[in-house]
Order: sequence, then structure tokens, then C-alpha cells
Amino acid sequence: MPHAPVVVRRRRTRGFVQVASSVTAERLRLNTFGHAYLGLGGVLIAVLFYLALAAQVTQASYQITQLQDQQRQLLAEQDQLKYQEVTMQAPAQVEQQAAQSGMQRIPPSKLVPAQPVAINLEAPIGASPTDQTPLWERALAAIVNKLGVTHDAMAATH
Repeated sequence: MPHAPVVVRRRRTRGFVQVASSVTAERLRLNTFGHAYLGLGGVLIAVLFYLALAAQVTQASYQITQLQDQQRQLLAEQDQLKYQEVTMQAPAQVEQQAAQSGMQRIPPSKLVPAQPVAINLEAPIGASPTDQTPLWERALAAIVNKLGVTHDAMAATH
């Protein structure tokens, strides 16, 4: 008898991942309500995250507005202080403070008389100064200078 070939059938084995995923799928079989609950939970978490983020942005916006108002107020106060500083230096303020401390303004009793100017303002610019002494005095000064007495000494006796 001829031998019939033996057909060996191999069993198909499934891998660990396939077995584990199928077992997990069977244990976690969710009905349609379960899937809806999971989706609704995900949406709810996303909405809560968005609301928390929006609240932080709103709070930061309020803080920025508050700081800007505070800055405007401080700048206005600085301008007011600068104005006060300037007005305290004003002549009227100085006079008022002097009056409060007992000082009094005394009008000048007399004016200083004007002195005649010894410069000829009508002389041309660059002209040499003119000697107003008479000619006979100049001649006498020249003779005396030869003798050793200076012109300044004679002018002092004049």
C-alpha cells in the first residue's frame, strides 16, 4: 500500500499583542452609550481647559489695564509735582514767603548819580587817542622828561 502523504497542519498561532488586544477588547466592550460618554468626557475636558485658559487671559488683561491706569495716575502726579516745584521757585512765591517770615521790601531811597564817560563815542573806530593837553604843556613835559621828571608826575600835580 502506498503510503499516503501525511499532511501536517500547522496551527496558526497568534502573537502576544494580538491575544492581549483581543482580550482587552472583550473586557472593555462598550456599548454605544459608553462611546458617547467617552466622547462627551473628552469634549468636557477640552471645554474646561479652554475656560481655564480664557480666565487666565481675562485676568491678565485686567491686570494690564490696572497697571496702565496706575501709570497714568503716577505720570499725572509727577506733572503736578513738577508744576508745584516751578511755582515754588516763582518770584511771587518767594516774595510771599519773605513777607510771611517778616521781611519787608524797602524801596530804594536814592539813585546813584551817573558818572560822565571819558570816552569819545563819536571818534572814528581805530583812530588813535587824541591828547587834549595844551601844546605848551606838552612842550614843557618834553623838556622836563629830558631832565628826568616823568609826565605822570606832572599830571599828578595838575
